[in-house]
Amino acid sequence: MFLNIAYITKVNLASLNGSEGTGGNITEMKKIASSNGEEYAYVSGQALRRYFKETLLQLGQRITEVSENGNPTFRDENGKYIDLDKNLKDVKELAYKKFIDLDLFGYMFPNGGRRWSPVKVTPLISIHPYKGEYDYLTRKQKPKKENEKSGNIVQIEIDTLNFMRGNIMVNTSHIGNEIDEYTYDVNEILDNEEKNTRLNIFLDAIKNFNGGAKQSRNLEDISPKFIVIATQKTGNPFLLNSLDVDIEGNINIENIKEAIEDNDVQSLTIGISKGIFKNEEEIKNSFENVVSVAKAIEEYKDILKSK
Repeated sequence: MFLNIAYITKVNLASLNGSEGTGGNITEMKKIASSNGEEYAYVSGQALRRYFKETLLQLGQRITEVSENGNPTFRDENGKYIDLDKNLKDVKELAYKKFIDLDLFGYMFPNGGRRWSPVKVTPLISIHPYKGEYDYLTRKQKPKKENEKSGNIVQIEIDTLNFMRGNIMVNTSHIGNEIDEYTYDVNEILDNEEKNTRLNIFLDAIKNFNGGAKQSRNLEDISPKFIVIATQKTGNPFLLNSLDVDIEGNINIENIKEAIEDNDVQSLTIGISKGIFKNEEEIKNSFENVVSVAKAIEEYKDILKSK
């Protein structure tokens, strides 16, 4: 079974994912261009997975570390560092049970050993084009003479008053299991109770999702403000291209309806936050199961208990 989680979040003022510097005093954010030349802000899948790991860490979960020479490692119960690249076979069961990121996000080590990621994410892409706006800061410098100015103005590209869309796909049958990539044999490492607990923790991370660049002065809330959660047999993120918000703040309802009708879903829930979207009441009247975002996520906890 797959858990399909399509969502929209709102950006007030942010530079969520930095790009490579172009020199000078401009810090760019990552953007992509459409066929008509308009640019859209985006947050890469790598960055989102990093933000998820940090959110899980905030929720009290253990994640693997990186040693000084860049190798993946973790400390065992005695505080001893174990090089996962060299010793994965000996500690695999312990690693799966203790470190949520190895199970949910997979791995690929230099000297062999890899795991498909049960959790797959699309990049976050802004719904409206980048408007060419900047934030400014001053880099202080010690003046050579008393009458000289002591700072350089730096421009930071920012996305403002925009919406971003993304999709998360969870292959629930892979959580807590090791899958042989050639034979597809399943080695069950966690029992159903542990698997269910792990999925619940990840759903909590979605509800409390946070992260991004420039957070010390541009703190932003990237948790879902509109969410569609469905269970389905395949891993097709069919809702991704159906999520749209017009310039007045209305979600396109017809696109979502058509996507749902054209795809075979086993269950479906919509969650919406109050005061974000202009056609909030219309959305509640257009679908059967519309609740708050938090309640929508809670509905899909414990779905592995019956398996």
